[in-house]
Amino acid sequence: MKKVISILFFTILLAGLQSCGGSAKHGENHKFVGTFEDEFGNQYTLNEDMSTSITFKGAKEYKGKWSDGENHQRPYATIEYNGDPNYYFLRDNYLYRYKQDMEEGRCKIKIAYK
Repeated sequence: MKKVISILFFTILLAGLQSCGGSAKHGENHKFVGTFEDEFGNQYTLNEDMSTSITFKGAKEYKGKWSDGENHQRPYATIEYNGDPNYYFLRDNYLYRYKQDMEEGRCKIKIAYK
């Protein structure tokens, strides 16, 4: 009886550990992934591989990187532009130029995902 209980316990433990691992669903760890446009008609694409492209209205496309922190834990993303990895801040469907503006909810640029 003790052997059966031990086997049952380890089976349940193994099943629990397997459910904790595995790949995340799309968007679960990459909630910022996608293409959006700001209120000025500029288009931003954030890819799952953490690369980005920005196409300013009527201008050339810029390729860079974006980040939402280690293990995708930050509630906002930073988007690189012109070599600055923290040029834009993206949070709650708004784009900000400065972190302090984002934290205080001012000077926000409305965006819409496509």
